[in-house]
Amino acid sequence: MTAGAGTSYTVTITPSGGFSGSVTFSVSGLPSGATGTFTPNPGTTSSTLNITTGSSTPAGTSTLTITGTSGSLTHTTTVSLTVNPAPNFSLSATPGSQTVTAGTGASYTVNITPSGGFSGSVTLNASGFPSGVTVGFSPNPATSSSSMTVTTTASTAPGTYTLTITGTSGSLTHTTTVSLTINAPSSGNFSMSASPGSLTLKNGQRGSYTINVSPSGGFTGLVNLTVSGCPTNTTCTLSASSVNITGSSAASSQLTVVDNGAGRASATLTITGKSAANPSLIHTVSVSLRTR
Repeated sequence: MTAGAGTSYTVTITPSGGFSGSVTFSVSGLPSGATGTFTPNPGTTSSTLNITTGSSTPAGTSTLTITGTSGSLTHTTTVSLTVNPAPNFSLSATPGSQTVTAGTGASYTVNITPSGGFSGSVTLNASGFPSGVTVGFSPNPATSSSSMTVTTTASTAPGTYTLTITGTSGSLTHTTTVSLTINAPSSGNFSMSASPGSLTLKNGQRGSYTINVSPSGGFTGLVNLTVSGCPTNTTCTLSASSVNITGSSAASSQLTVVDNGAGRASATLTITGKSAANPSLIHTVSVSLRTR
């Protein structure tokens, strides 16, 4: 039987030597959270032992001893009771902590681990985040895992916050926590450079530029990159559409250009970098492209 459910046994009284009295029953050996009652009690020919377990009754097999007493006469018999775990689930989240700059975001993976044959869906929500933060789950409800996306604004108060993730499925509710540290937007700046400064491509050829983003004045955080000016019949692809400045070192992205039959032309490609935490902080760098 499953924890939280019930079962029954039939107890039969077999008289001998002209016995015609009634027998009073009791049961021992029940696991924690389980109860047993007899109907009827006392009985003269048979009685039904009804076992009820709770959701917290531990899984396992117990030997129940049924005792029947009539005057000075006492006899026992035993039965076996096996309790299986009730359907349930647990929650966990990775990573356990993240650090972001106000105005940027982070994501966590929320894992749902079923037990006892649980196969339902779990509805997720989060609490504990400060003003200016939004949290979303995808998918929601979920059956095995969900991505929790946390988005901050430039005005979100810096600090370390404990986010409580709650999962609910019917009467079942479980929680897990993660830590989110929000740093104030940096007051520094960044500059951009590109190498080489120019490329010449023939039909079917590809080439690449290295786009460097260098911090100054203590700047940290995400810089979002876009490219414009790509000629017709060419493709321009950034290996990373954003770079994360975490210290004093530059971060880079590769801009790959493929000539798909552009013909003879010259173009200027402009790569724009915009601070995610401070959208008014924008810089550009340009490179030349010739196609033949």
